[in-house]
Amino acid sequence: MNIARMKPGRVLRHAAIGVLLLWILLPLVYLFMTSVKPGSLLLEVPPRLWFTPTADNYDKVLQAESLLKYVGNSLLVAILSTLGSVVLGSMAAFAFVHFSFRFKKGILFGVLMTRMFPPVTTLIPISIAIGRMGLTDTRTALVLPYIAFQIPIVLWIMMDFIRQIPRELQESALIDGCSTFGLFWRIVMPLAAPGLIASGILAFIYNWNELLFALVLTSVDAKTLPVALIAYTESEGMLQWGSVSVLGMVTLLPVLVFFLALNRFLVQGLMAGAVKG
Repeated sequence: MNIARMKPGRVLRHAAIGVLLLWILLPLVYLFMTSVKPGSLLLEVPPRLWFTPTADNYDKVLQAESLLKYVGNSLLVAILSTLGSVVLGSMAAFAFVHFSFRFKKGILFGVLMTRMFPPVTTLIPISIAIGRMGLTDTRTALVLPYIAFQIPIVLWIMMDFIRQIPRELQESALIDGCSTFGLFWRIVMPLAAPGLIASGILAFIYNWNELLFALVLTSVDAKTLPVALIAYTESEGMLQWGSVSVLGMVTLLPVLVFFLALNRFLVQGLMAGAVKG
């Protein structure tokens, strides 16, 4: 690429992209460097950039038996809550698009409005309800709220996709004897697959990284990785930056792999949902 022949606007655009990438990737690079830095160099000021990497921090954290438990809890909660929110949100989107009923716009606005409130505003009533149902420190205590939190975003995305499916195709299926559920399951869902994938990715990332409710509603048995990341901050009377960095990498890795593997579908889904006509 000949920079001298590039237009000023294009140069500025590439420079802006480079600065943005640096802003995003620099914390991740620093986190990884901290995770492989020897313990004697962690508190050096200014921090040393060149050193011999070590796997001592990884050995210390990965040998802990509780780590697999935390990873399993996070995976199970994130997968179940993502599936639940995608299924229920898609069914709700189908109902809002195809059916007419009283207070339809008000109900839709009410559902979408729940995303406008900070989650902390619902923390106390949800924790009380979970406690009265006897679900405290269980995976179910996290799955149920996470499903409810993600239904609005799934509903929002899927309504746009379902509206784009030709009405003629759906009416033909009904005339040929297809039931309403058959229309939803066999016709609408396959055609709206990009929207399902896009909303599923967004829901999974949120559910995997959620901290506030996992911190309050769990203690031992259902503890997830973000909670373990906080609980693993102190050991031997001081903050263990190496161990915290390793847990940060362990928490980040599944989301990063998941996003990179399905990035094409996410972009396709979001772009397709933004196109009208």
